[in-house]
This record gives sequence, C-alpha cells and structure tokens, in this order.
Amino acid sequence: MPRPIVDYIIVGAGSAGCVLAHRLSEDPACRVLLLEAGGEGDAAAVRTPGLFSRLQDSAYDWGDRTLPQQAMQGRRIYLPQGRGIGGSSSINYMIYMRGNRRDYDRWVDLGNAGWSYEEVLPYFIKSETNLAFADRYHGRTGPLKVSSHPQLSPVTRRYLEAAQEVGLPYNPDFNGERQEGCGPLQRTIADGIRCSAAQAYLQPVRHRPNLSVIDHAHVTSLLFRNDRITGVQYLRYGVVEQAHAAVETILSAGALRSPQLLMLSGLGPARELERLGIEVRADMPEVGRNLQDHVHARVRCELTRPLTFAALSGEEKAAAAALYDATGTGPLSSNFLEAGCFVDSRSEAGYPDLQLFLFGNLTPEYPEAATPDRHGIALTAYVNRPRSRGRVTLSSADPLDRPRIDPNYFSDADDLCCLVAGVRWNLKILYGKAFDDVRGNELSPGAAIRNDAGLEDFVLRTASTTWHPTSTCRMGADAGAVVDPFLRVNGVSGLRVIDASVMPAIVSGNTNAPVIMIAEKAADLIKNRGA
Repeated sequence: MPRPIVDYIIVGAGSAGCVLAHRLSEDPACRVLLLEAGGEGDAAAVRTPGLFSRLQDSAYDWGDRTLPQQAMQGRRIYLPQGRGIGGSSSINYMIYMRGNRRDYDRWVDLGNAGWSYEEVLPYFIKSETNLAFADRYHGRTGPLKVSSHPQLSPVTRRYLEAAQEVGLPYNPDFNGERQEGCGPLQRTIADGIRCSAAQAYLQPVRHRPNLSVIDHAHVTSLLFRNDRITGVQYLRYGVVEQAHAAVETILSAGALRSPQLLMLSGLGPARELERLGIEVRADMPEVGRNLQDHVHARVRCELTRPLTFAALSGEEKAAAAALYDATGTGPLSSNFLEAGCFVDSRSEAGYPDLQLFLFGNLTPEYPEAATPDRHGIALTAYVNRPRSRGRVTLSSADPLDRPRIDPNYFSDADDLCCLVAGVRWNLKILYGKAFDDVRGNELSPGAAIRNDAGLEDFVLRTASTTWHPTSTCRMGADAGAVVDPFLRVNGVSGLRVIDASVMPAIVSGNTNAPVIMIAEKAADLIKNRGA
C-alpha cells in the first residue's frame, strides 16, 4: 500500500541515516521518511557503555559472517553490523576517531573534488560537542557528544608509560594536529551513557511533524520510472508496502547492504544479475567491489593483580551495576578502551600504517574462542590502509537472503607483513618496564613464538575484523565509480548513496566519525539543489 509522497526517503537509520534525517528535516517544508529494517535501539545494554559485548549477535546486530577466507585457514569471520535505530553506532566500541588528514587529501587525488581534509574538517567540527578540547580542530555545539576518559585506569597508565619507553611520543589528541604517537582515546559517551547517532541526532527531532520514522521496514527494491528512482518497496511485518519520494531516495544501509539493494534493483554487474534472473537497469560493474576493512590481531596477557572488570566476582559486578544505576559512574560507564597508538612500520613520516589500542579486559583470542575469566589485557593492532580488496555479491534474487561477503583478507601479502609488525609493536609495549609489576603469562601469541613464520601463522589463525567495511559504492569522477563526488548514483537520477560504502579508500582509524562527517557534508550538498 503506497504511503503519501515525501520529499526524501532515507533507507537505513544508522549513523548516516540519523544525521540526514536530522539535517534534512530542519526545513519544515521538507518531508522526510526514514526507514529502518531493525527496531528501536533504546535498551539498557545499548545505553550502558560497559555492556557493549552483549550486543554482538543480538537483535541489534545483523550477525553477518564472511565467506571462508582462503588465506585464513578457511575461517568464516564474524562481522558485526548494527541493525536497528542508530545502526552500528548503537553496538560499536564508542571510539571517536577521524582518521588521518592525508586520507582525505588522498580522496581528492582519486578524483573527488571537495573532500580534502580542510574541506571536511568543518563537518567534523559541526557534528561534535567535544567535552575536553576547544581549538580549531573541535566543535562545542554539535549534536554528537565526545568525551575523554575522566580518569585513566592503572593498566592504561602503565600502557602509556610503556609506549613512551619504546619510543612513541605522547599525543593528547589523535583528532587534532597530528595522529602519530601514543595517547588517550576519545569516545562517544556523555554522562556515562552511549551517545549513538540515534541519541545525538534523531531522538531530539523525532517530534518534528515533517519527519516520519518507520522501524521493522526491510527495503526490498527501488522503484523506477524509466531511469529515475521514485521510491522504494519494503516489507513490514509480512506486508509489502511502498513509499514514494518527490525529490530523492537515499541509501544509507551501510557498506554491505547498500550495494546489495542496488544489485537487487538491477544496478550492478550485468552478468551476475542476469545469472540470478534480475532485470538489469544499468550495468555497473563496480557495485559491491572494492570492499576494504581493518583486520586485527591481539597480543593477550594475564595480569598478576586484579586490575580489570571482566574477571571480578559476581558480587563485585553486581555492586558495579548498582553504582551505575544510581549514579551513571563506575566501571560500566566505561568502554574499557582508554588509550592507543598510531605507529608506522615503513618510516613514512606523518602517515602511520598501524593503529594499536589497549583493551582493559582480557578478550577472547578471536571472536569464536571461549571468553576468559582471568584478569588480563589485550593489545590490539590493525592495518590502517589495507591493500587487500574484496567484494559483496548477492546470494540470490531473494531480498531477504544475506549478501555474500568476501573481504579477501590478506590477499595482498603486504597486509600480513604490516600486521606482524603491529604484533611486534604490541609485544614491545607489553614488555616495557611499566608492566613488570603486573605482567603474567603471555597467552597470545605465546612467548615461544617470535620469528616471522611463527607470527605470520599466529595472525592467520587468529586475526579478525574490527568491523569497518567500506568502499563498496566508491565515489569518483571516473566512469567506473558508483557515485559521483556529490554522492549521486551514476546511471540513474533521484538516487544517492550516503554511508561508509562511498569512501574511495578506507580511512586510517575507526569509521563511525567519518561516516557522520560524510552525512553532514552530504546534507549540505543536498540542500544546495544544484548539487
């Protein structure tokens, strides 16, 4: 059953969709419809930072797995992606990281005028209320609350001391003038509560009469009039419905499901679509290609003193929960990710190729492994700019089937070399003098494994994703690009893609803040009707 025509339909209420709904509905004459496949994201586990691990493989997560990864002993890698109002910003680790300035200047070099660092910086600033920094790099009036950890844990203090011991300079702000060095991490937490894109951007404006939000609406196809997109068809509680847009339809379903929806609608590689019986509307070979992701490995070590939360007794955890419920403080107000480093394995000044960070609890060796109940820490490293490229394809013509996800991890051997270097950096930090009084048994990779062959085997056995898939609908000015620098889909009209899939290359850091920036900039592009 068709709904009344609106100006804009936004598919996906994740980080980008929430930003767009907020900004486009600022004009009371502009009618906006936001469709989300999942439900509301206002559960206690979502709001409480310290409970983020409960959200994986839950109702708030698509629970995706990759295809078997050839270089990783055929393992299928668990790839969490948010499902529900707020998207991945409601289930992620809440690290606020923008990436390196050279990432965005590189986007311009790849043919995307208007996306240089100095041109996107105003949108990072616009999005943010930073509760710790007030300088030319940070905002104080934006919807997204960004904070610093009020007090670093004893383990974190040791970590930063050890990192400086091994030659990494202290950097108080990875989102400021420079990225390299070691320092505290910023986070999307305020007053002890997760500040998701839903809480920051959508909840304050849901009362607007020109904004409609429909959850449990699984969009199954785009609607066409000749080569123009006029709206979408979606399934809600078993009923097929349609929505129509007078101006534009915007896909913000993420790097896995935006290309899936394009292909289901006949916009993609013609031969593959024909093989599945899908009518080809436009032959677009790069839809779903160019998949990039940050792959990580973890050095894990027991501690000889009870300095972490996860291994506390049930009574101690209950006391922490009571403290959080009463005051919004205590261990559960933290995401346990307080510090990290950016380092370079190639001596390329100012452009680190590795991000390191400290988990203030002992994590599993890889997601499928048993969760340890001992006091310990995990020192993670991931490759900032992987050279491996994967793809997203269709499983079938059924829109309810999951996409086939093949990141093709380590298909470029340079990524393995880089990640081994990251493991070595974390071992250097772990064995700094600052940890001498608490360092226990090294669990991963194990003290006997130190040569290149052993560390390479360790990485391939245990590496996993940091769940930052990007670039499957890359923007560019060339004929193969899926969207142009205004994020308009090539080959049709009335359609844009605005999410992590449009990044021409992955950024050097966590992807949530860049996605919010992309949506802020895109909202301005849309409001300028000439773009």
